[in-house]
Amino acid sequence: MKWLRIFVCSILALAGTARQSSAQLASADDSIFAARIAQAHAEHLESLPIGERIVAMGKLFLGTPYVAGTLDTSAGPEHLITDLRGFDCVTFYENMLALARIIREYSHPTPQDFDRELTFLRYRNGKIVGYHSRLHYSIDYFYNNQQKGVLKIVTRGVGGPYAKYDGRAINFMTTHRSAYKQLVSDPAEYAAMLEIENDINARKAFYYIPKADIPKIEGKIETGDILGITTNIPGLDCSHTGIAIRLADGRIHFMHASSLMGKVIISPEPLAEYLTHSTHQTGIIVTRPLEVARKF
Repeated sequence: MKWLRIFVCSILALAGTARQSSAQLASADDSIFAARIAQAHAEHLESLPIGERIVAMGKLFLGTPYVAGTLDTSAGPEHLITDLRGFDCVTFYENMLALARIIREYSHPTPQDFDRELTFLRYRNGKIVGYHSRLHYSIDYFYNNQQKGVLKIVTRGVGGPYAKYDGRAINFMTTHRSAYKQLVSDPAEYAAMLEIENDINARKAFYYIPKADIPKIEGKIETGDILGITTNIPGLDCSHTGIAIRLADGRIHFMHASSLMGKVIISPEPLAEYLTHSTHQTGIIVTRPLEVARKF
């Protein structure tokens, strides 16, 4: 099952981080939060466009350890988990998106503002109503956050004639029920996930750009676009996620929490070359974050 650990970041470790019950851990997260917000304001990152702001926040966390399964570390009912000390691939882009949004929304954002933003992004319609309300599948995460006005799925616009429809059934979680303790222990959660997967499949909205065609459309990808790395693993939509960044070479590179490198990095090679390393990775979904209104 080594491929699960390496390639299925976005399903086995999906979503983000919660304010821990331990006062010591919460204090550590709050200290990191305060330091990064202060640094962001010192560099006037709040004045940048949303895409550049996300990347700028991500650069403040380069080298942060990769940690799998951060959202399922505590027992009991589903609740928000916040952890800025380590990221999996989804919690990295999600936390950077949340931070980029709140430094624009609030003049003096607090940890509580951050928690509210993470809840809004991570859960279906921004409400925690059990394990199934967490947006586990990347295509469901992108869809619901498009509905909430957070981002826009631009795969077909960016890909043009190269964008392809993937009509496979998305059902990895329920067909691998034993890998998810919440689905094993709670039949109601399992039934709810079956319904969610049926809803995802009924939308028939899974388009991607094959990795061989990325060089042809690379100029249309923007810095700060959030990317889902699609996979041919049966029942699964994306096996990895991250943030697009255009470097001085003019090429799009990939900022992500890397399980292989064990930390947050920017890929030294362009995205198109990065994707050739895995036969399981088939292409990309492209989403574009939308600007948030100021609240002050």
